[in-house]
Amino acid sequence: MRRGASVGGRVTRRGGGARVAMVGGVCAVVAIGLSGCIAPSGFETVGRTGVMSLDGDLVVVWDSCGDEDVASVVMHADREGLADDEENPKVGTWQMGDRNRQERLFVPSAADDPPQLDPARGYIVQAIPAGEIENLPGVHFTLDQVAELGPQDVLLGAEDGSIVGTREDLADC
Repeated sequence: MRRGASVGGRVTRRGGGARVAMVGGVCAVVAIGLSGCIAPSGFETVGRTGVMSLDGDLVVVWDSCGDEDVASVVMHADREGLADDEENPKVGTWQMGDRNRQERLFVPSAADDPPQLDPARGYIVQAIPAGEIENLPGVHFTLDQVAELGPQDVLLGAEDGSIVGTREDLADC
C-alpha cells in the first residue's frame, strides 16, 4: 500500500507533509475490541503501537516516547463474529524482558510460541509498558493490510483509529 492511499477512509496530512490514511470505522472496532485491554482511568495514553511487514513477516513496532520500557506485547483476535458478552480471543502474550529495548520491535513468527494467524481474521496488537501509569494505543489490522504496506510504511494505532505512516510517525509523541 503506498503512503497516502486510502484504506477505506479519508486521507489526511501529518506533520512534515507525510500523508497518512485514516482507516474508516476502525476506531469503533478498536474501542470495542480492546474493551478488555484498554487502560483503565488513571492511565496516560502515550506513544504508539504499530505493525509493518519485513520480508513478508509481521513485525510489531512501538515507541513509548522514552518514558517506559515495553514489558510485553499482547495480541487478540478482533470482535468479528463474537456475541456482545464474549471476550476477544487472546492470540498470545509475549514478554519482552531485556530483548528489543533498543530496536523496539517484535517478530511474532520468531517467538518460541508463534501465533497461528488466520488471513481472514482481524487482529489487535498492543505493546504494554512496564509501568503502571502509561498505555500505548493498540493497532487493529488484517494480514492483507500488512501485506499491502510499502517497505517504509507502518500501520499505526492511534486514539482516533489506525493510520498508515512511517517509523518517524511512530515516534510522534
